[in-house]
Amino acid sequence: MERLSPHAQISSSSRRRLARWLVGLPISVVERDLILETLAGTHGNRTVSARLLGVSVRTLRNKISEYSVEGFHIPRHESRDKSAETIVPTNTHPKDKAAAMSVALASMRRVAASDCGS
Repeated sequence: MERLSPHAQISSSSRRRLARWLVGLPISVVERDLILETLAGTHGNRTVSARLLGVSVRTLRNKISEYSVEGFHIPRHESRDKSAETIVPTNTHPKDKAAAMSVALASMRRVAASDCGS
């Protein structure tokens, strides 16, 4: 999966498209998917993920514990030369909007990358 720099600029039109796609999803689902995608993008590094998300490491660990109990795969910290595992919720139907979040985020990253000319 293509990864963007955490500091890559995303155009306002890309943000609006993403926001429209998220309408109707509970904030808890959006938060969970954002946290799990951030962990995957940092190869499971909790400190870097917490910094990118703007939360404390303790808050992130509490969220990780909650998601683990719910049956979600939590990426383990791994070296940069290994690829991050794909996050697949084990308790949602594939056609569910929430389960498709990682696909939408990947798509938005590609759009953002093209908007930035990278």
